[in-house]
Amino acid sequence: MLRIYVSALGKEHGDGTKEKPFRCIREAQTAVRSRLKKGAAGGITVIVGEGTYMLDEPLVFGIGDAGGERCPVTYRNAEGQTAELIGGRVLSEWKDAGNGVWTTEVPKGMRFHTLYADGARIPKARMPASGYYRSLPLEEDGRAGIGYKEADFPEFPYHSSGAEGLQIYVWPGGGEANWFAETIPVAGKKEGKILFKRPSCWEIGEGSRYYLQGSLAFLREPGQFHLDEAAGVLYYRPRNGSPLHERVVAPAIGRILHIQGDRDAERVSGLTFSGLTFACTDFAEDFRMMREEPGMDNAEPDENRNGIIYMRNAHGIEISDCVIRNSGTCGVYLDRSVEGVRLLRNRIERVGHTGIYASGYAPGEGAFRNCLAAYRNRGHLIADNIIADGGELVGHGSGIVLYQSGDNEIAHNRITNMPRYGISMKGLRFQRMPQELWGMHVTWENHASFLFTRNNVIRYNDLSNVMTDSQDGGLIESWGIGRGNKIHGNRLHHSGIHFSFGFGIYLDDASNDVEVTHNLIDHLYRTGEGKLWMAIFSKGVGNRITNNLIANNESECAFGTQEMAGEKNRDIVIRSNIVSNSGYMYAHVNWSDERLYSADCNLYWRGGEPPFVTSEELPYPAVGVSKVWGKLYAWEAWRSLADGKFDAQTINAPAEFVDEAAGDYRLLPTSPAYRLGWLDIDFSKIGPRLE
Repeated sequence: MLRIYVSALGKEHGDGTKEKPFRCIREAQTAVRSRLKKGAAGGITVIVGEGTYMLDEPLVFGIGDAGGERCPVTYRNAEGQTAELIGGRVLSEWKDAGNGVWTTEVPKGMRFHTLYADGARIPKARMPASGYYRSLPLEEDGRAGIGYKEADFPEFPYHSSGAEGLQIYVWPGGGEANWFAETIPVAGKKEGKILFKRPSCWEIGEGSRYYLQGSLAFLREPGQFHLDEAAGVLYYRPRNGSPLHERVVAPAIGRILHIQGDRDAERVSGLTFSGLTFACTDFAEDFRMMREEPGMDNAEPDENRNGIIYMRNAHGIEISDCVIRNSGTCGVYLDRSVEGVRLLRNRIERVGHTGIYASGYAPGEGAFRNCLAAYRNRGHLIADNIIADGGELVGHGSGIVLYQSGDNEIAHNRITNMPRYGISMKGLRFQRMPQELWGMHVTWENHASFLFTRNNVIRYNDLSNVMTDSQDGGLIESWGIGRGNKIHGNRLHHSGIHFSFGFGIYLDDASNDVEVTHNLIDHLYRTGEGKLWMAIFSKGVGNRITNNLIANNESECAFGTQEMAGEKNRDIVIRSNIVSNSGYMYAHVNWSDERLYSADCNLYWRGGEPPFVTSEELPYPAVGVSKVWGKLYAWEAWRSLADGKFDAQTINAPAEFVDEAAGDYRLLPTSPAYRLGWLDIDFSKIGPRLE
């Protein structure tokens, strides 16, 4: 196998040998292309030595940069050495401006929307310095601006004639609709209203959370910056007094690694990047939360499809053992036509948006002859990664998002510290579909053919501390997805709901044919006015919830169902689960006789209390009022429903854990759960595997 060497310490006029390495990766890339044109086979390895490689343009790889199976190409670090690719420039020559503020000159016209110091993100100067303001109601045109309290801004930094550089970060929708966040340039203010330069995607309702950023007047707290683009001056208030001993990086690009074939039929294939560090990319001045065309629910606008590593028209690419950190947007973005990518053993941390985002074609998007031809984002293996601290610039940032992407295996990852989901699967629910897609009439019977988030296996992942800044979500969530998805053997733990409401595993609207098995859900909690409604909430049709262990959660109920928005909720199976100290047994929000296919052989324990059922209306006298929905019904009444169809064999008894206080949820051999068909969960498989 041919080897080519790169070293940041190399001299000019290197030839790529170990003795005379190239000084930059682009030189090595040119050498690889030359050898491929000459018919190289058997593989080429580019070994990147110790050092920092500063980039002011992305590294672009296309079909001429690898030979597929005939001649795969690998870029990797030299053994035991750290090769760091930085998408920006290190700032120096700081001057003490007094009062804790330091300045440095940058080229006039240079623009960046985030900053990094010693590996941590430095946000823009903002008001309030932390937390949010709440919007006032508007009588008209709620997408053009936001009502604010004069007391919040006694010295508004700009007059109504202009607000250059000022932005608003806002959760449109009002009150409890904290599903997506936007960053919108501000035009000015007028009569108690902050005016936007473009409409928000949704109306700004009363109580929407927001803050302003981008004014030097806001630079009052340590750990923030302001860029005066016109003057070419950066103002920075360090957390620890001085930037003289920090490495401060201003990002210059939105992507570091751009892998893209010429077209869908000509894909780049056979590239591997291993053991490298990719860091520091930029954000956007204007971040729109989604496309607004019909049928584009959850579809990212093209300008948002960004990541430190970006792929399109690609097949068989591997990213392994890399560090991917400090991104303006996503860590890795797999855009539309991408198949068979392997993302293995990477550490993805401190990302602006989402750790890994696989985004296929939206229903009806693209000039395809039928829905089968449009199924182009699939077959990825995403395993053994650590994904931490996401959504630092986008409030709906998550660990892993699959949108119109299927046949993927998401396994053994550890995901923590996300403002929204840990793992999310998205598509388009039936009632939101156009009447025709790709030339085919859409019916209930065929609608799943247009939904590509299908046959995904989400197994043995460890998820904690998500939903930190949003609501109506869960650690693992789905909405409007295709069929055949499996959620198996994951641990969801130590995560809270801090306002409004949320869940553990959340099969939201039109989540059909999902198998939820062998998961451990423990120590979910709530703070303040937050409400953890159910540990597992199942909307949709034909979902099977079996052999899950739900223990020591502050949930109101263990299991919930609800039909809403015209989407069916029926034929759910809830069987052979263990529920221990996690609220009541069921919350069937609007019960119907076809809601459950079966529910039985479960084990319940709450210190000897009966496993009550809550619902808006069952045909029995209520024994109380639920904190979640509707009324509270006795267990005996529930078991007499439908001629004793449900929970005839369910037991109210302790599960008999080996050491519950120490978090050892294995069962003693005497546990009554085994009589109900319980199968042991292999806890040793959860989380990243050590080699």
